[in-house]
Amino acid sequence: MKKDEYEVLPADEMRQKYGLVAENRPEIHLDPERVPARLRHLIPYAELWGVGDDLIREDMIQRATPEAIKELKEAVDASEDLLDDWLGGPESYDPNPSVEYIAFSCMRMAAEGG
Repeated sequence: MKKDEYEVLPADEMRQKYGLVAENRPEIHLDPERVPARLRHLIPYAELWGVGDDLIREDMIQRATPEAIKELKEAVDASEDLLDDWLGGPESYDPNPSVEYIAFSCMRMAAEGG
Protein backbone atom coordinates (compact mmCIF):
# COMPACT_ATOMS: atom_id res chain seq x y z
CA MET A 1 0.00 0.00 0.00
CA LYS A 2 1.36 3.43 -0.91
CA LYS A 3 1.85 6.08 1.73
CA ASP A 4 -1.08 8.17 0.46
CA GLU A 5 -3.51 5.23 0.26
CA TYR A 6 -5.91 4.22 2.98
CA GLU A 7 -7.24 0.86 3.99
CA VAL A 8 -10.98 0.64 4.42
CA LEU A 9 -12.35 -2.36 6.28
CA PRO A 10 -15.39 -3.07 8.44
CA ALA A 11 -14.81 -2.23 12.10
CA ASP A 12 -14.68 -5.86 13.22
CA GLU A 13 -12.01 -6.66 10.64
CA MET A 14 -9.97 -3.60 11.66
CA ARG A 15 -10.20 -4.65 15.30
CA GLN A 16 -9.02 -8.16 14.51
CA LYS A 17 -6.28 -7.18 12.08
CA TYR A 18 -4.78 -4.40 14.21
CA GLY A 19 -5.71 -5.48 17.74
CA LEU A 20 -7.97 -2.49 18.30
CA VAL A 21 -9.69 -3.98 21.34
CA ALA A 22 -10.21 -3.01 24.95
CA GLU A 23 -7.37 -5.26 26.16
CA ASN A 24 -4.92 -3.25 24.06
CA ARG A 25 -6.05 0.17 25.22
CA PRO A 26 -3.20 2.61 25.79
CA GLU A 27 -2.34 3.68 29.32
CA ILE A 28 -3.23 7.30 29.84
CA HIS A 29 -1.54 9.41 32.53
CA LEU A 30 -2.77 12.97 32.83
CA ASP A 31 -1.14 15.98 34.46
CA PRO A 32 -3.66 17.54 36.88
CA GLU A 33 -2.03 20.94 36.35
CA ARG A 34 -3.19 20.87 32.72
CA VAL A 35 -6.83 20.23 33.70
CA PRO A 36 -9.08 22.99 35.05
CA ALA A 37 -9.25 22.66 38.82
CA ARG A 38 -13.02 22.15 38.87
CA LEU A 39 -12.69 19.15 36.50
CA ARG A 40 -9.80 17.35 38.17
CA HIS A 41 -12.16 14.96 39.96
CA LEU A 42 -12.86 13.49 36.48
CA ILE A 43 -9.23 12.61 35.78
CA PRO A 44 -9.66 8.92 36.73
CA TYR A 45 -12.55 8.67 34.25
CA ALA A 46 -10.54 10.42 31.53
CA GLU A 47 -7.55 8.15 32.15
CA LEU A 48 -9.78 5.10 31.78
CA TRP A 49 -12.24 6.17 29.07
CA GLY A 50 -10.29 8.89 27.24
CA VAL A 51 -8.94 6.60 24.53
CA GLY A 52 -8.44 8.35 21.22
CA ASP A 53 -9.05 5.33 19.03
CA ASP A 54 -12.76 5.04 18.26
CA LEU A 55 -12.67 1.27 17.78
CA ILE A 56 -10.92 0.59 21.08
CA ARG A 57 -13.20 3.01 22.92
CA GLU A 58 -16.28 1.40 21.36
CA ASP A 59 -15.04 -2.06 22.37
CA MET A 60 -14.51 -0.81 25.92
CA ILE A 61 -18.08 0.52 26.03
CA GLN A 62 -19.50 -2.74 24.70
CA ARG A 63 -17.62 -4.76 27.33
CA ALA A 64 -18.32 -2.46 30.27
CA THR A 65 -20.92 -3.26 32.88
CA PRO A 66 -24.11 -1.22 32.84
CA GLU A 67 -23.08 0.12 36.26
CA ALA A 68 -19.73 1.38 34.92
CA ILE A 69 -21.43 3.13 32.01
CA LYS A 70 -24.02 4.67 34.32
CA GLU A 71 -21.29 5.95 36.65
CA LEU A 72 -19.39 7.49 33.74
CA LYS A 73 -22.50 9.17 32.33
CA GLU A 74 -23.50 10.57 35.71
CA ALA A 75 -20.01 11.94 36.35
CA VAL A 76 -19.82 13.59 32.94
CA ASP A 77 -23.40 14.89 33.07
CA ALA A 78 -22.76 16.50 36.47
CA SER A 79 -19.93 18.55 34.96
CA GLU A 80 -21.48 19.24 31.55
CA ASP A 81 -21.26 23.05 31.73
CA LEU A 82 -17.67 23.01 32.96
CA LEU A 83 -16.71 20.57 30.22
CA ASP A 84 -18.43 22.80 27.64
CA ASP A 85 -16.45 25.80 28.87
CA TRP A 86 -13.10 24.02 28.63
CA LEU A 87 -13.59 21.81 25.60
CA GLY A 88 -15.33 24.54 23.62
CA GLY A 89 -12.87 27.22 24.70
CA PRO A 90 -9.58 28.44 23.23
CA GLU A 91 -7.87 25.03 23.26
CA SER A 92 -10.47 23.78 20.81
CA TYR A 93 -8.71 25.92 18.18
CA ASP A 94 -5.23 24.63 19.02
CA PRO A 95 -3.84 22.46 16.21
CA ASN A 96 -1.94 20.49 18.90
CA PRO A 97 -4.30 20.12 21.87
CA SER A 98 -2.93 18.70 25.09
CA VAL A 99 -3.13 15.03 25.98
CA GLU A 100 -5.47 16.07 28.76
CA TYR A 101 -7.79 17.92 26.38
CA ILE A 102 -7.94 14.93 24.04
CA ALA A 103 -8.54 12.46 26.87
CA PHE A 104 -11.38 14.54 28.31
CA SER A 105 -12.92 14.94 24.85
CA CYS A 106 -12.75 11.18 24.28
CA MET A 107 -14.12 10.47 27.76
CA ARG A 108 -17.08 12.62 26.86
CA MET A 109 -17.56 10.68 23.63
CA ALA A 110 -17.51 7.45 25.64
CA ALA A 111 -20.19 8.82 27.96
CA GLU A 112 -22.34 9.81 24.98
CA GLY A 113 -21.81 6.45 23.28
CA GLY A 114 -22.47 4.28 26.29
